[in-house]
Amino acid sequence: MFAIERIRIIKNYLLEKNKVSVNELSKMLDVSEVTIRRDLEKLEEEGMLIRTHGGAVLKKQTNPSNSNNMKTKSTDSTSPYSDLYEEIADIAIHIIENGDVIMLANGIINYHIAKKLDQKKNVTVLTNDLLVSIEASSSSSNKAVLLGGDVDYETKATFGALTAMDIQKFYVNKVFIEVDGIDVDTGISVSTIDKANLINSILPNSKEKIILCLGSNFNKTAFYNISRLDIAEKIVTNSNIDNSYKEYLSQLGIQLYTSINAVERGNI
Repeated sequence: MFAIERIRIIKNYLLEKNKVSVNELSKMLDVSEVTIRRDLEKLEEEGMLIRTHGGAVLKKQTNPSNSNNMKTKSTDSTSPYSDLYEEIADIAIHIIENGDVIMLANGIINYHIAKKLDQKKNVTVLTNDLLVSIEASSSSSNKAVLLGGDVDYETKATFGALTAMDIQKFYVNKVFIEVDGIDVDTGISVSTIDKANLINSILPNSKEKIILCLGSNFNKTAFYNISRLDIAEKIVTNSNIDNSYKEYLSQLGIQLYTSINAVERGNI
């Protein structure tokens, strides 16, 4: 196993459990405790954790505001989740084809996808996210359409009745929806009612629904329910999700992507 993959697994584990032990990681990853200690030392230097005797604990993050900086705390590259967002975006960009008409709903993973769109040509991006629209339009061959509505300062995105009305004017062949929870019983969910309403508005006007979710948010339910899982054609996540979910999604006929190789093969 390469060091970068080992680091990603440790990060996912730490984000889920809030603490790790050297002995446990050594057995799980089949490497020496010396190697694990070096990995934890690197993550401590990045500001993700605080090493303790025999392991480490997740470091609480602070996000000081800066009114002169358009980036929100969710786009901060120092976030302990940044590598995980990047991992999902690296997979998702391979699902987008030249000439696609897509929607990137507001969210940090979609922001990372938008930054990679210079790899594609003649892509039209519908979005309610100001930062996504800027990144998506940075390539001369691509086009970004920003939905109108009330601008939320915290997320730098548009919401409300005007946004919902605006969505009805468009049809996309792929919509990328970033969610905060996936659960067998409750389906997919998000943390705000504004985002829930936005997603429900675009679902009837999209051909292919692609769900983006951190691996640590599986088996969790956020405050606002969107729909059952079976509305999705594809789910893109990190590689650390439980095997029971892989089997369940396969039974539903949903393609699960956890690596770039899986996207290139076109299967789970």
